[in-house]
Amino acid sequence: MSLLDQPYFAALRARLDLLSQRQKLISENVANASTPGYVPRDIDTSQFDRALASAMQRRASGMSPASSVSTSLARIVKSPDTETTLDGNAVELEDQVLKAAQTRQAYETSVALYQKGLALIRLAARGPGQ
Repeated sequence: MSLLDQPYFAALRARLDLLSQRQKLISENVANASTPGYVPRDIDTSQFDRALASAMQRRASGMSPASSVSTSLARIVKSPDTETTLDGNAVELEDQVLKAAQTRQAYETSVALYQKGLALIRLAARGPGQ
């Protein structure tokens, strides 16, 4: 097994994939902000989050995680914003911009954690006195 296949990196890769999918949906919502009848979509991450927490808990208790966490656990759901216009469009640009910023921040945090994990592996690989 490769070091990058360890549960820490696998969980971070799954999280990055999920955030990428969410950013794509948010972009589609913004692009359809003036489409009559369009209802914005988002990702329901509750099942993904529960699976990730469960895998981390199994790992912390010394048990091997039964399976890796997958982005297939996240569902795409219709998620109307706070207002709906007369033509039935439910996209509120301010809400979408806020979601995009939150997603970007979460993505940057996950990338930073991934880089820190790689730095720790490099540090361990160097050995003492190098």
